[in-house]
Amino acid sequence: MKHKLLLLTLVAVMISSFAIASAADDFRLDEQKAKAEFSDLASLEQTVIENNYMTLSEMSTDANLSSKFSGMVPLNLPGTYEAALGIPGFWWGCVFGPIGLLIVYVVTDNDRGEVKGALTGCIVGTVVSTLLYILAFGAASAL
Repeated sequence: MKHKLLLLTLVAVMISSFAIASAADDFRLDEQKAKAEFSDLASLEQTVIENNYMTLSEMSTDANLSSKFSGMVPLNLPGTYEAALGIPGFWWGCVFGPIGLLIVYVVTDNDRGEVKGALTGCIVGTVVSTLLYILAFGAASAL
C-alpha cells in the first residue's frame, strides 16, 4: 500500500512539474529580439573587418566608432563579469575554501579582482575556522 501511495505521489509531482515548466516563459525565444541582437553583432564584426581588425580598445578611442557601438558592452573586459551566482568572490573563498576559489576562477574567467577576493576569503575562512577549533578544544580540555 505504501509503495502505491509513494508512486502516486511521485507521478503527481512529476505531472505538476511538467505543467509548471511548460508554462514558463524562460524557454521561449523572441525571434525578433534575437535577430536584433545578432544584427548588432554582425554590424560590429563588419566594422572590425573594414578597419583591419582593430581591437576593442582602439574602437573605443575612435569617436566615430565609439558612438556607434556605445550600447554594446563587451563581455571579456575587466569589471564586466558576472559574479558566480551573484555572490562575491570573497564569500566563495571564505565559505568553501579552495573549492570556492576554483569556482570563482572558472566562472569569472580568471578575473584578477574576484580571484584575489576569493583567495583573501579563503585565507580569512581558514584563520577563523582554525581559531574556532583551538577555542573549542581549549574549552573541551578545560572541562
